[in-house]
Amino acid sequence: MLRNIFLKSVRDSVKTILAIFILLFLTCLMVMFVVAELPMEEFQRIIDLLPKGLLTAFAGPAGIDLSTPEGVLNTDMFTVFIPLILIGSAIYYGYDSTAKEEESRTLDLVLSTGISRSNFLIQKLFALTAKTFLIICGLIISIIITGTIFDLNIAMTNILAICIQLFLISTTLGFIASMIGTILGKSSHVFGIASGIAIISYFLYTLEPFLKDFENLKYLSLFYYYKGGDPLVQGFHSWHWSIFIATDLIALTVALYFWKKRDLNN
Repeated sequence: MLRNIFLKSVRDSVKTILAIFILLFLTCLMVMFVVAELPMEEFQRIIDLLPKGLLTAFAGPAGIDLSTPEGVLNTDMFTVFIPLILIGSAIYYGYDSTAKEEESRTLDLVLSTGISRSNFLIQKLFALTAKTFLIICGLIISIIITGTIFDLNIAMTNILAICIQLFLISTTLGFIASMIGTILGKSSHVFGIASGIAIISYFLYTLEPFLKDFENLKYLSLFYYYKGGDPLVQGFHSWHWSIFIATDLIALTVALYFWKKRDLNN
């Protein structure tokens, strides 16, 4: 089992993934109940009276739309709560792939079996991708089941589009966390720096309408490529996905370079 790092890593996370799936299902159940049973049009009229700046700061440039199931999902789930879970999990998996293994002194044992450093890291990052994908699948299944329970007409094509974007931004930040771990090798810094990048990225996106003189800063935000094309309404964006793929490849290349050079005895 030690020689198949990918399977071991996925297996060790099964209970955590199941717990996240239950959390996502209960969240979807609550949101779908709200959409089906409460007069959301009335809430939307109240929301429309609030200052636009406040709505933008909370929900991003797309604002808050409670008039459709997709709008409620966008506001209640896909702006903060669900990204927090997915991105937080992926960053932890990225930290676990390098800094945690090195700190816990289990890495020497694994490498003594003949697995190369590069092979180890690549399998860990594939496991990160697979675990994030499983969580995304759980989210999609939860939306389908709860939407069916309350007989809601949801555009599943657009749900799939935003879930793909969420998968991409999560894995990208996970890869960045792993890269930081190979460079610094200090677990106390890895999670904080990667999380800081995610938070700064979020605020660059949500506060973009207020930064007229620095409008182009939004292109530095991963959240812009996640939600900037409004995938829950417009569907899958034609090229935003490529930014995540390119960032993943850069992070992987840098991580492999520093991982090979690291002195694991220090």
